[in-house]
Amino acid sequence: MKRFRILFLCIPFFVGLWISCNENEDQTKFQAFDPSKPIEIGGFYPDSGGIATPFIIEGSNFGSDTTDLKVFFEDTLGVKHPAGIVGSNGNKIYTMVPKLTYLRNMKIIVERILANGEKVSGVAADIFQYKTQTTVSTVVGRPEPDNNSARTIGGDFTSATLSVPFTIVLDDEDNIFIAERFTNSPNGFQSQRAKDDKGNDVSSNLVMADTKSQELTVVLYNANLTNAPTFSAEAGNESVYMPVDDGLYYYQLPKSLSYTPRRRSLITTPETKDIIEGNWKYSFVANKVDNMVYSVMWKGQLVRFNPSTRNVEVLLDNVLPNIPNYKGQSGCNTFCIFSPTNPNMLYFCMEDYNIIGRVDVSQLADKDKATYKGEYYAGKAILEGPQNGSGWEDGLLENARFFGPKQICFTEDGKLYIADTGNHCIRVIDTTVPKDKATVNTAIGLPQSAGYKDGGPELAKFDNPCGVAVNSDGSIVYVADTRNKVIRKLSIE
Repeated sequence: MKRFRILFLCIPFFVGLWISCNENEDQTKFQAFDPSKPIEIGGFYPDSGGIATPFIIEGSNFGSDTTDLKVFFEDTLGVKHPAGIVGSNGNKIYTMVPKLTYLRNMKIIVERILANGEKVSGVAADIFQYKTQTTVSTVVGRPEPDNNSARTIGGDFTSATLSVPFTIVLDDEDNIFIAERFTNSPNGFQSQRAKDDKGNDVSSNLVMADTKSQELTVVLYNANLTNAPTFSAEAGNESVYMPVDDGLYYYQLPKSLSYTPRRRSLITTPETKDIIEGNWKYSFVANKVDNMVYSVMWKGQLVRFNPSTRNVEVLLDNVLPNIPNYKGQSGCNTFCIFSPTNPNMLYFCMEDYNIIGRVDVSQLADKDKATYKGEYYAGKAILEGPQNGSGWEDGLLENARFFGPKQICFTEDGKLYIADTGNHCIRVIDTTVPKDKATVNTAIGLPQSAGYKDGGPELAKFDNPCGVAVNSDGSIVYVADTRNKVIRKLSIE
């Protein structure tokens, strides 16, 4: 709806320009494209802007018929981003800046497809500067990074407090479900523990923040140790599922029961019972295709279960690298999410290896589950190892460095957001870009600089953010800013 409102507000601007040009310039009469002549771009304006900025390209031989006319904003990796065309009179094209990547320098290309399929194009001499407007604001909680006695207390958003928000998920009505639990920082900061309303140490708290009524509700104090939750929109069984750290147990919070928590147990067979021994579940993610819930466990098994029968199935024996993690152990806290643009593509973030991998769960029939590991997707640690490859560095996927990354989430247009805990910032990858051209960029936060501050990219600070989740229409990313004890909102335009 937001984009439609922007377009509606821009229509008078375009109409005014169109009328003005027709009244004052004879050359603005509608013209046919001449295939014997080149497309020439004389200039464009404005020379910079963000998403939905009104944009005019001047030149010649554009043609007034927009059927086979294209405008592209090409980034420095050679990826073309199409812009919607409002109209053309042959010498001017009226369009708007599309939603682009975090790369700033863009070439402007006008392209026309001929009847025989041949493409004719013109390229502007000047470069357009794309501006991403990113701001952070605090939703709920009181920033107290050094207060290890902070309690979790419900109430309206102005007075409610959190003790250690760890990971989050949103349902289809934008309620935020928060798993609070004991956390360790990769930076060596003092560990923090969840507290109840009386200040007692507890294993975990299950909390719900209603963004419409602006109320925080503690669903359950002193729950079993919980990890990254998921929301399943399966018709008739809409629920939040929160994994309990070890063993067979998890919590189901059915929407039909006003999200009252139910402690459930997975069901194993003689073939699958061993996966629980000395193992942990660090995240759940629901698949919209088969309505199953998936997890990559500490020892690396890719598993799934049917929420109705609770039966466990092992899909792959171990997706982790065949080397010790940065602690010298053979295991990993792994956080998972499915892509919205390829709903069977599971991305998994390996905190203890500083690597992001992926696997298409619909293409496993012919794979050897004992040896197949999917594809390692991003992180310099893929080549240099979890210790040498750690740190902070933006750039191509193979060159990027992470430091203890945890929960990941997707916006609807295929951008993967990563809570890079040890670097105190939120990173992003446009997964729709080919792997050899895709980059890791810092969306918000000052890398390797802990703190608390709302605002834009030059100002905003986080302190060990562990959780990220996106709202129902994919327009807002929420962050569990763990050490600051708050939930933040990342607005991107």
